[in-house]
Amino acid sequence: MTSSISPAPGSPTSSPFAVTSPADMLSYIPHALGFMPEESLVVLTTSGRKLGATLRVDLPPDGSDLLVFAQGVLSFLRGDAGADGSLVVVYARQEWARGAPAPRVPMVLKLEAVLGAAGLPVGGGWFVSAGGWRDYFCMDADCCPWPGQPLDAVVDSALNAELIFGGSAFHPSAPEAVFREAPAVVARSGTSATTIPAVEDAQAHYAACCAGHWTDEAQFHATSAVWDAVLQDAGGFRVDVEPDLAGFLLASVESRTIRDFLLASACVGSVTALEGATACCLLEQSEEPDGFQERAGGRETGLTIGASVTPWVPEVVMPGELRTAVGAAEAALPVAICRIASGDNRDPSRREDAGEDAAQLYADVLAGRFTGKIDWRRVDSMTLVLGGLACAAEGESRAAVLTMCAWFEYARGRGSRAAVFLDAAEQAVPGYRLARLLQELLRRGGLPAWARIRSTAWTAEAGRTSRRAA
Repeated sequence: MTSSISPAPGSPTSSPFAVTSPADMLSYIPHALGFMPEESLVVLTTSGRKLGATLRVDLPPDGSDLLVFAQGVLSFLRGDAGADGSLVVVYARQEWARGAPAPRVPMVLKLEAVLGAAGLPVGGGWFVSAGGWRDYFCMDADCCPWPGQPLDAVVDSALNAELIFGGSAFHPSAPEAVFREAPAVVARSGTSATTIPAVEDAQAHYAACCAGHWTDEAQFHATSAVWDAVLQDAGGFRVDVEPDLAGFLLASVESRTIRDFLLASACVGSVTALEGATACCLLEQSEEPDGFQERAGGRETGLTIGASVTPWVPEVVMPGELRTAVGAAEAALPVAICRIASGDNRDPSRREDAGEDAAQLYADVLAGRFTGKIDWRRVDSMTLVLGGLACAAEGESRAAVLTMCAWFEYARGRGSRAAVFLDAAEQAVPGYRLARLLQELLRRGGLPAWARIRSTAWTAEAGRTSRRAA
């Protein structure tokens, strides 16, 4: 399932373009989704003469309960509170035979009834196949002659030309969109042959040193601080330049607690996520294990939290913003730990209430129930870093990185792209649990609560803003 509130990069959040014909509207859809839909139902909300949200869902299998399907579509559209109408488009391989009923017409009629009763009357509907497109509701042979309109009319439409001239583009399919934007999904790529062994060595080193200790309070906070530092300069992070840092990051996501924490941290910030993880009792009081302070391989950093425990962190060799950010994050760790541990000096009853709230928020983000604002700039930075790490990852860490990428696509409401990442994660580690759970969620049409609300949903404009600011 894909919910896209705006066109792909290159076109604005709410289209100011003149849509003067069905061909214009059909040309708008792949730009809005970022790819050409296949075997899909696309519903666009309208407000007066303006287009609103764009929703894409897989066509229901034969024998499905069409009322339940239509009600499910309606549940996603309710987030566009300003909508007062809708348009429907069916994309299918099946051709519309002359004299035969329109393909999927029972579904369209059921959808028309459900949306109309909910105050979103269907103002138009079209069927699109490889042979062309036809109006679902026009039976006038003079207005809508057989066999319909060729797809060239869509390609040659004025709106399509205007969108392309403005810098917008789309891919032939959702998998193609992911493969081109994140080639490491297919296989390791973009990393030199000499870098990968260095990353693997560093990953093995940190995995061995931190085995069983990723959730120790000091190590957990140190790991969060390192990720924060990398996200501050996501565009400057290069696996080839920082193989030791890349190895540390990959080792950390093999801890499923760290992996899940990073999902929440990207969405609501590390401080809020740390408060939630602490309230959920995911962190353990740090205890000094035998040999935990030993430094091998020249990786000593001198970071010490408290009197006895020194967590493991990589030494950043690249000069500039990343190294400065890591240093600043490390310096702030003792203060952050003390502040979170003390609950900001609140009285016990208020600390208990605050802890429950923090735990609930943390759980709601991970479960997709959160209805607040998501830090889309931080999410896009995390996606950028994960894409770089996937180039050098293998096995468990690769499955973790790809599943995290899938979760962030799910967070954006782009289930079609999420599915591509999940297929790649399945190839890396068959049966990887989070990937399987997310696949099942997508199969059932799951969409996070924030993606159902226009004011909190991801938009392409949010992505462009974050890229300009990075």
